[in-house]
Amino acid sequence: MALKSVLTSWEERLRAVRDECDQLKGNLLTVAKEMGESETAVKSSLKGVHVPGKASEKR
Repeated sequence: MALKSVLTSWEERLRAVRDECDQLKGNLLTVAKEMGESETAVKSSLKGVHVPGKASEKR
């Protein structure tokens, strides 16, 4: 009986961890997408910026 109780407890804990990981996965993917879009927008906005003396250096 005690082993069954321990097993049930661990199953509940693992379910909670799995559910939290699933939620974090979605949130992290959303943030990564937003950051990628922001980085692309910033790079595009800087293409027209002229920096004197830096023509030979790669940006």
